[in-house]
Amino acid sequence: MSQIARFCAKTMTGLPSILAGVFAYAAVVLTMGSYSAWAGGIALSLLMIPVVMLTAEEAIKMVPQAMKDAALGMGCTPSQSMVKVVLPVAMPGIITGVVLAVARAAGETAPLLFTALFSEYWLQVNHPTASLAVLIYNYSGMPFENQIELAWTASLVLVLMVLVLNIVSRIIGRRKHV
Repeated sequence: MSQIARFCAKTMTGLPSILAGVFAYAAVVLTMGSYSAWAGGIALSLLMIPVVMLTAEEAIKMVPQAMKDAALGMGCTPSQSMVKVVLPVAMPGIITGVVLAVARAAGETAPLLFTALFSEYWLQVNHPTASLAVLIYNYSGMPFENQIELAWTASLVLVLMVLVLNIVSRIIGRRKHV
């Protein structure tokens, strides 16, 4: 069963983002009857979950077998060993995977065009909502200088956000809980 899950996760890492958007559109937008932040979140989660799964698996594999054996030798059940030994040691790697997945999703435009559409207002969960990637897409082709400047500014903000997320993931990834 784990091999099937691993195969599916590895296959989904290559899923084009536009297909995640089309799937979320069919599954969520058409069902709910409107574009929404929920639909956009589901589309982006389809892109994030495989990355998190695979990095978490690798982080758990990196926990030394001696630590697992020591916990079992001291009388821990396998679930206690997982919760009290394996997960705390693997947590920096797992968090790194989550941060990298968020950084990847931050720049995705295609799924949001299909699911969250666009609005000038943010945090409207059940309605079309704002996102930097779609703002850049929409404003970069406008004939007005101020909208083009907003697109460049949003691009800079997005690049800085991804840079900060990558730096944070590197810092977390270097921590050792051994």
